[in-house]
Amino acid sequence: MVRADGFRSEGSDSLVLNFKYLFSLSESSMRGGVWVLVLLCVLVGVSSTPCRPEEFSCVGGGCLSEYNVCDFKVDCEDGSDETDCSHFMRCDFQESFCSFQVQDEHVWIRGSGSTWSSTEVHHQENVTGHYLYIKSENGEGVTAEIYSPFLQPSHTCWLTFNHHIGLLNGALAVLVQSKTLGEPQMVWFQSTPGLDPHPHRWLRSVVTLNSREEFRVVIRGLIYNSSDPHEIVAIDDLSFTKDCVAVVENEIKAPLPTQCPSSQFYCGANKCMDAVRVCDFSSDCPSGEDEASCSSQCDFESDSCGWYELAQGDGFDWVRGSANGDLKDYQDQIPPRDHSTNTSKGHFMFILKNSNSFSQQALLHSPTFQQSGSDCIMSFWHYNSGQSVGAAEMHLLFDGLDSSTILWQTLYNQGNQWHPVIVQIGRQTRPFHLSITKLSLGVYEGISAIDDVMFNNCSLPKAMETCPDPGQFHCGRSKACVNSIQICDLIDDCGDGTDEENCSSELMCNFEEDLCSWTQDQAEDIFDWTRIQGPTPTFNTGPWRDHTRASVDGHFLYIESSEPQNFKDTAVLISLPFLPTSSKPKQPCFFRFHYHMFGQHVFRLAVYMRTRNSGRGNLLWVRFGDQGNLWHQKILQINSAHHFQILVEGTVGDDFRGDIAIDDLSFLGCEPYEGKLPSEEPSTTASVPTSSEAPPHSCPIGQFMCTTTRECVTVSQVCDFTLDCSDGSDEEHCVKEFCGFEDHDLCGWYVSDPISPVPLHAFRWQRAQGESILYGEQNHRPASDHTLGTPEGWYIFADSSNGGYGHTADLMTPPIKTTGPQCTLVFWYYMSGFTVGTLQVFIKSHNVTHEVWSQSGNQGNSWRRGEVFIGINHNFQVVLRAKRGISYMGDVVVDDVAFVDCAAPLRTDLPCDKNEFVCANGHCISEDNLCDFIDHCGDGFDENHYICKGFSSRCNFEFDLCSWRQRQNDDFDWLIKAGNMPTPRNGPSTDHTLRNSSGHYLYLKGSFPQTTGQTAQIIGPLFSHHSKDCKIIFYVHMSGDGIGTLNVYMTTNSNHSLLLNLTGNQGNYWKRQEVPLSSSENFQIMFEGKVGSSTGVHICLDDIIFSAGCILSSSFETNSTPLILSGSCPPGSLQCNNGNCYRSEQTCDFTDNCGDGTDEMDCGTSCSFENGHCGWKSSLADTFSWTLGVGSVHRIRPPHDHTFKNGSGHFAYMSATPAGLKGDKAHMRSSVWKESSARCKLVFWYYISEKARGVIRLFVKTENELKQIWTQQEMYEGWIRAEVLLRKLRNFILIFEAVRSRDVSGGVALDDLEFNDCAPQAVLPGSCPAPTDFVCNNGDCIEYHLVCDGKADCSDESDEMDCLTVPGGCSFDMPEGLWEETCQLSQDPTDDFDWDIGHGRMFNGTGPSADNSPNGRGGYLYVNSSAQREGDLARLITKQEFPASVGICHLRFWYHMYGSHHMGTLKVYTVGHNGRHLLIWATCDNHGDTWNYANVILSNVSPFKVSIEAEAGANQWTVIAIDDLSFTRECLVGAAVTPIPITCHMEQFQCLYMFECIPLSWHCDGEVDCLDRSDEDMCSSEDPGTVPPQAECEMGEFSCRNNTCIPALLRCDAVSDCPNGEDEHGCPIRQCADGELVCEVTDNCIAYQRRCDGIVDCSSFNSDESSCYECPSGYCLNGGICLVTENGPICFCSSLWAGNRCNIRQKPIIPTTQVIPDSKLAFSIGLSIVLIFLVFATGVILFCLFQRRRSLKDSGLIDNEVLDCSACDVQRKLPSLAIKPRRPGHHRLNISVYPWRDESKISISKEANLSFSNPLYKCSRSSEA
Repeated sequence: MVRADGFRSEGSDSLVLNFKYLFSLSESSMRGGVWVLVLLCVLVGVSSTPCRPEEFSCVGGGCLSEYNVCDFKVDCEDGSDETDCSHFMRCDFQESFCSFQVQDEHVWIRGSGSTWSSTEVHHQENVTGHYLYIKSENGEGVTAEIYSPFLQPSHTCWLTFNHHIGLLNGALAVLVQSKTLGEPQMVWFQSTPGLDPHPHRWLRSVVTLNSREEFRVVIRGLIYNSSDPHEIVAIDDLSFTKDCVAVVENEIKAPLPTQCPSSQFYCGANKCMDAVRVCDFSSDCPSGEDEASCSSQCDFESDSCGWYELAQGDGFDWVRGSANGDLKDYQDQIPPRDHSTNTSKGHFMFILKNSNSFSQQALLHSPTFQQSGSDCIMSFWHYNSGQSVGAAEMHLLFDGLDSSTILWQTLYNQGNQWHPVIVQIGRQTRPFHLSITKLSLGVYEGISAIDDVMFNNCSLPKAMETCPDPGQFHCGRSKACVNSIQICDLIDDCGDGTDEENCSSELMCNFEEDLCSWTQDQAEDIFDWTRIQGPTPTFNTGPWRDHTRASVDGHFLYIESSEPQNFKDTAVLISLPFLPTSSKPKQPCFFRFHYHMFGQHVFRLAVYMRTRNSGRGNLLWVRFGDQGNLWHQKILQINSAHHFQILVEGTVGDDFRGDIAIDDLSFLGCEPYEGKLPSEEPSTTASVPTSSEAPPHSCPIGQFMCTTTRECVTVSQVCDFTLDCSDGSDEEHCVKEFCGFEDHDLCGWYVSDPISPVPLHAFRWQRAQGESILYGEQNHRPASDHTLGTPEGWYIFADSSNGGYGHTADLMTPPIKTTGPQCTLVFWYYMSGFTVGTLQVFIKSHNVTHEVWSQSGNQGNSWRRGEVFIGINHNFQVVLRAKRGISYMGDVVVDDVAFVDCAAPLRTDLPCDKNEFVCANGHCISEDNLCDFIDHCGDGFDENHYICKGFSSRCNFEFDLCSWRQRQNDDFDWLIKAGNMPTPRNGPSTDHTLRNSSGHYLYLKGSFPQTTGQTAQIIGPLFSHHSKDCKIIFYVHMSGDGIGTLNVYMTTNSNHSLLLNLTGNQGNYWKRQEVPLSSSENFQIMFEGKVGSSTGVHICLDDIIFSAGCILSSSFETNSTPLILSGSCPPGSLQCNNGNCYRSEQTCDFTDNCGDGTDEMDCGTSCSFENGHCGWKSSLADTFSWTLGVGSVHRIRPPHDHTFKNGSGHFAYMSATPAGLKGDKAHMRSSVWKESSARCKLVFWYYISEKARGVIRLFVKTENELKQIWTQQEMYEGWIRAEVLLRKLRNFILIFEAVRSRDVSGGVALDDLEFNDCAPQAVLPGSCPAPTDFVCNNGDCIEYHLVCDGKADCSDESDEMDCLTVPGGCSFDMPEGLWEETCQLSQDPTDDFDWDIGHGRMFNGTGPSADNSPNGRGGYLYVNSSAQREGDLARLITKQEFPASVGICHLRFWYHMYGSHHMGTLKVYTVGHNGRHLLIWATCDNHGDTWNYANVILSNVSPFKVSIEAEAGANQWTVIAIDDLSFTRECLVGAAVTPIPITCHMEQFQCLYMFECIPLSWHCDGEVDCLDRSDEDMCSSEDPGTVPPQAECEMGEFSCRNNTCIPALLRCDAVSDCPNGEDEHGCPIRQCADGELVCEVTDNCIAYQRRCDGIVDCSSFNSDESSCYECPSGYCLNGGICLVTENGPICFCSSLWAGNRCNIRQKPIIPTTQVIPDSKLAFSIGLSIVLIFLVFATGVILFCLFQRRRSLKDSGLIDNEVLDCSACDVQRKLPSLAIKPRRPGHHRLNISVYPWRDESKISISKEANLSFSNPLYKCSRSSEA
């Protein structure tokens, strides 16, 4: 070990430590030293305590350490320590080398202080004194050694010497070599002046020598390189203590090692190596001597590893130490523990401050390294704690250069802990070193330390004879092997530069000189990339250096996010064009680049590929947010069947710390194209590669030729799981229905690799067997497969021994054309291991991918089942994605992947069975699959709302809890998963209904604050004990260990019985459960969830269905009576806030009945949002809500409100947020308004932000229809007024919907809503709320199905005049034997008993006392159970077969059910062709002694009869009677039942986020047709072409290429007026409203009012001020008429044309078909008004009646509760005075009325947490789908 010099007086216990330079003091310092010696002398005389045995006693008194004796320095005052030294082995080199041996006297040279200026003087300040030194004449490396005589074994031998290292890269080392000539062992090393930062100074060191055998000392001098030949490395005054005894002279001297040349380094063992390989992070000497002085790993436990303080002498220094070291007085500057050992004994480097001055600098200097590899990274741990600890920086410095590159920086107090730091060193080709600097300006208080310094991946690749991998490149000179993907990437990976030789300069750019072949986008971005050298200007964002040179000397490109840039501004860099990659399929094309994304507000970097000369093209890669202060590399493989360009787009974040940088852009294997890209997108698309090419054939386009039979089948039949070719070739290259991965087969699945060639140790899928498991992997993957259950069986797995954290591997199917309604993906997975990652299943359709299943973490040592319901789908792929965990412990394994029931059902000519449902498309499905939220038919009719009318209380939780209610005596509540809410751990990735992440389901939240054992209960409606064949079906998801319990109970008045218990993990999929229900009492079903031992997992429920046999009890109690306030109001009235009274039916009628607005205040009325939401309610199930806000200056919401026009006024808005995704919606709805006037209109003000775009839509929801009446997505400056005519409506709701049209956007707002003239008394005669309404003679309107129903609804009773009896209708006012023939009704011969005619009361105490006629003297039909058994049936059937229809045919009748509480049931069925009874309506129980009215909507997809069925009750006091049956005339007409495709046709474009279909020709036509704008995404934003020179024409004119001048008004108007159309070149493709002009300069629309106003708004050609007083020749096209107004010429177009110049043919009014999820289809009902003239006399009557009444108009009827919209009527022009719709309305809207919250009545009670309808308002009883 190294000892400090020491002197102790005999009476003192203190040790005076002299840390700094006792032998090199200035004159003033020497004077200070004299005073110290005087003080010591005084201390010596104080006491006469004798010296210790191991110490030397001076003659004159005083004690010395043994190593201070005979060391050529007088330490005793009397000099006695240097008087008798003959027995000591020592040398001062005054005369010779003494007894020391040297390799070569020409290397070690004796010199004096006058020889070299480096030392100035001999260490004893004697210019004539001699020392030993080495030097470098030419700057190359030098190695020299001097050897002592052999010494006897010793443990108390010390060597003392003085040494000097000049200003060069050198070192000194002391080594001990045993007598056996083994390898010398280093015991001391100094690479720089150690504790002295100043040149020309001598330092003294003491080294302890230990050896158990004879040894000699080797002193090695090293010069790595030197720029100054006058700088030397020197030693002097070598002395050994007396215990260092030389071996006797007769011993044979050991031979000296071979002398290395000056340019080489001596490794020992007679081996030399090139000096440039010293300190290059690679051990080249046998024992690593070349790296000993510059270790790549240092924990500072044994020494400082060559790190040293460079700026010593100011009392502020880096020193090595530990918490329990000798510096007890400085504990407040030392960390309590090191990082390596986490103990107080561990060592580190820390800053020691032991004096104060104004400017003190601590500079920790690393060893010098020769070079480093391209992936070199340095890591260390840093401790920076204290209020005044200050900042620290790390710099990279190169020998001989003044430039300094900052690598790392920390500021101020970081807390009392060690922090990890990673620093990118990168490829360095010159010798370099690092320095860590800390500055103290007189104030320093705290702890600053480093520990555990490590250099990783810093060595260059080793030389190899041949490369082991054929995909590697063999370097030319270094003979190293590198991956071929690293060739020509601007980085010297070989170490000799040969991987960067013979590279094309146009394919690479490091931006050192310019942009190379890249160009800035001049047309479609906002600003340009900036080329810069050194760090970016803004602090704490952007890189500090480039990537190429990894220093401040290099250049790179970056985007500056500070002013004047704004949020979402873009800068685009465009490559040169390239040839299609398909031209050389065996030579893959790669684009490589390095990017840097560091900063709090970094937003987005994206790479696109385009195949035409404008627009962005297709997105290839994107990154968001802060990626750390590091350069990252990305490699993209490019595949294009067309010529292409690469675009790199940087997008500005929402503040100034958002700089993004790129560097070292290069292409490999891509061939430049000298031409230009076309202006139009190529019409053909690249084909999907298959394992073999399709054979040439002569089949028509769109058909596939079978391989051997030469048959032709449609392309849509290829890969559809059905063998349509007799040889099966249509399924040959498709995924197989089952795959066990046996027989070397992936069964059509393929591994998707992101780059090629695949890296050697990439994380990817591969087949394996259990028997191939290696030692140590036993718990990482299964020992047996799932198929065979043996070690020999095969499975596929993603090996986590490869790759890194977060890496993914995809296993994909080829494209699947179509699947059937039952298609399910079933697979088995095995995920065991401490750090196992994630398995995900995705459905990929075109460019949209969504997750449908996921499982993460350790799932135990067993195979588990996974299941994904796919259902009907088209043109998609299934992706199995494995994601690697944080380490290698745990692989993701899959086996036995099966597509179950995926073939589409085949239609046969055989009739359906009686127990099957006949679909509209002719398919037959089991009755068990009817109305279960799954489209089994494939046409959606088995889930149609009207077909499912007989299924009580279905619930899919998309909107609310339906008829389920939370129990109040449990511990907490069930919740609805809303929208895109993150899925709970182990929860489902999708709901069961919609099978996507936006769907909803019910879940029990098991996490905090819930605890184990707590329960949540939800109870259903009350069912009658008459329910037969009743069962409950539901889907449950319970995944994860310790998940808890789900219990299903049946509850009656007398019993509480458990029906089902599910405990523990049930599998990670939706599992169908079916429970039969029967009871002798009325009953309810209750779900109880109980929290398990693991509170992080949730129990989930979805799609609860009660079968058609379950009959709701009419005694179901509801608390629907409004709260009656105390006061003076009469019974049944409510009290106003001012004390007045109003009736409940007077609420929400646009009339202020109270006088203070109380009766209207909660309805969603006129509102300025200054005092809340005015009754407008936001949805609880939306991810985002309309919220109240005030102005903002960030342009993502209005700068002020509209009411007060200041920053404190309020409005409602949907905000922009980083969590928001494209397509997110927020809904705000009114209450149910009873009726509006014919003049009713809604006026409001809206705002759409320029930077955060969104869409606002307004809907009207009525009983049978959901209709969009207004939409807007255009951006305007400021608030815009909208006026929407509502006209006369009945029982309607208004819904505002905000939709994000882009990720993280929002920025839509509403203010000052006002209803005008809406009170119903403002009636225009003859106007009706619905076009199908019947107009009474007095002008009133009633709904059509109330006409001729046996009761007067018009006040003048005109609705019951001139009624036509439809066959089957009957009043039963006739003798008993005539009613069947007269009424066209018949008794069912297969039932148990018959219906009878009755008059008056037939039985005492039960049944009706009279019929339903006004005089009560007519007849009725009845059944009595007195002679029947309970459950016996009497069935009545119409003789008339009605045509198929859904939702338009009504049966009206009156029924009487009075008597016993054991009353039976009354049901209405439609009976199809196959005889299957479809339940439509049912009731039971005692309804009182009165006639009750029923209006039943009859539906069937095939022609049907109607059956009315009565079931006998339990005793004789049960009579069921019916009277006055009537059918609406629509029952005779019927309606076409046409299945609507559930996906877009191949000639349609599918909108990506809004689930709509539009004609393919509307895609990229410059006009937004999809509400999510996806039809215009990635389209060109500018017409191609070059604008000709403009010199000859006057201002306000445009010069064509033939030098003719045309008015500038014709520029960029989408009409070619120049001969070659150049007046449209370079124009933005932008759709402006009629009368507006497109300005090419601003890419904005010039409003009509700003034309010809004397102010130039479009400065390029002044087009807005052109032709203000005349119509240009040929201005109006296609028969349009031109008229000059004060704003210039305008055209009046014929009916077929539109546009400023009548140049746009109006789009046909084709509704955009919505792609509605299978279970939510509500198909359009197109009424075919085909009048069926009855025979003879009835024909005339029908004609007269049809003339009298209003003709029917088609109505798209939808589920009142679900609010799905069917294909509505052709949209009429909206009667808005301010806003005109741009295009036909979007039909079949995907909107839901979710549970709503009243913003003004938020409560913190338990009820406030419920995710379902507010009980204070009732829109409907349920949300059945």
